[in-house]
Amino acid sequence: MYRNGVVTTVTLNAALDKVYTVPQYALDRVHRIGSAVTVPGGKGINAARVLRALSVPVRVAAFVAGHTGRQLLDLLQAEGIAADPVAAAAGETRLAITVLDPVASTQTELIEAGPCIAGDELAAMRRKVETLARESAWVVFSGSLPEGCPAGTYAELIQLAKAQGARTALDASGAALAAGLAGRPDLVKPNADEAAQFAGMPITSPDTAIFAASMLVQAGAGLAVVSLGAEGALAATREAVYRITIPHVRIVSPLGSGDAMVAGLVAASLQHEGDLPAILKHGAACGTAAALHKMAGVVTPADVDALERQIKVQLISH
Repeated sequence: MYRNGVVTTVTLNAALDKVYTVPQYALDRVHRIGSAVTVPGGKGINAARVLRALSVPVRVAAFVAGHTGRQLLDLLQAEGIAADPVAAAAGETRLAITVLDPVASTQTELIEAGPCIAGDELAAMRRKVETLARESAWVVFSGSLPEGCPAGTYAELIQLAKAQGARTALDASGAALAAGLAGRPDLVKPNADEAAQFAGMPITSPDTAIFAASMLVQAGAGLAVVSLGAEGALAATREAVYRITIPHVRIVSPLGSGDAMVAGLVAASLQHEGDLPAILKHGAACGTAAALHKMAGVVTPADVDALERQIKVQLISH
């Protein structure tokens, strides 16, 4: 394992994902599940799955708790993803249930709360991040904060990782995103709703997305990428703004597409240092490729390559 190619993903609120496919799903009815998938989940774990598919050495740091946490670790091992967990003494790792209706093209999510993290457990995670960052090119911080972790947790962990020489990415929302920007992450990647919440205004046009991305940069991000679903994405640095246009695809599930985009951006930065258009194109290709699968964090290199050839990155302002 060599530092320049190792990525650590940090998932403070990991989950065990269960994805049910239920044609003609309806309330107040009994449904017998014909197709079910159970996988380790949480945004950072989804990103790790994509990085492994891209042949990038990756490891997962996460809080785990109870029987569900042990099952999550067993499933990570079965996938060949290295895990370096911190055990929470109380509660259970949460379940995240997604019901996909392929007839109505709907996606319903039922997400439990995670365990409450004690002070000594958070301190153990600080030490772990500091240690792993010494051997990592990137540390990716993703997802919601569990109870017991204050809003500034990401900022503190980002600063610890940066002090060890790693670059950092933050994929969060709400107070966790706003407070996390104080750590000055190298990359943030909110979706349109998350960017709108941060900016305090709806994302109704490319101009408003540019404004939100620029606000994220002013608040501390080195690169802000705002994903816009089928409309592609916008990216901003202090020097330039880019528009990313993606091809039309038949979406199976958008679940985890944002996580895949983060993974693609980080992976491309290891190969295309300084070539931001190439990095953005690869990130968008991974995010789009993930929408072709019902399980979060699944991409194939063939899909990524094919989509990447169809994605356009346009410099729209300096």
